[in-house]
Amino acid sequence: MKIKYSIIFFFVVLLFSSCKDEFDEWGYVNIYIDPESTEYFDLNTGRRGWIYLHGGNRGILVVRNSGYENTSEAFFAFERSCVVSGCKGTVEMEDNNLLITCPKCHSTYMAYEGLPVSGKAKRALFEYRAYYDGIYLYIRN
Repeated sequence: MKIKYSIIFFFVVLLFSSCKDEFDEWGYVNIYIDPESTEYFDLNTGRRGWIYLHGGNRGILVVRNSGYENTSEAFFAFERSCVVSGCKGTVEMEDNNLLITCPKCHSTYMAYEGLPVSGKAKRALFEYRAYYDGIYLYIRN
């Protein structure tokens, strides 16, 4: 009987403690683009191209990973909502194409992984699945 109560207590504690800091500001995404088209010229500029797309919650930031041309690892797609608790900012790519910043809370993230570098951010940006088949780039949840 004591084991039964211990198991129930463990699951109740796990249920209430595991979800309190989850990031919930992403949106449903199911789009595809032709990254080589002239419409997405900025994505193909130099070795570090990037673009903003409509979709998700506050938009999507697509970054080209020049080290993996024509493979499924060639692109990253991040939700533009800042992940800092209570911050409602929209992240932006910096001029150097290496860092992503939130102008509201001044958190900084690495462009290729979305990992926090400085500021209040303690978690990576929400990343959508990006799959490139050599022709189209598919971005999905």
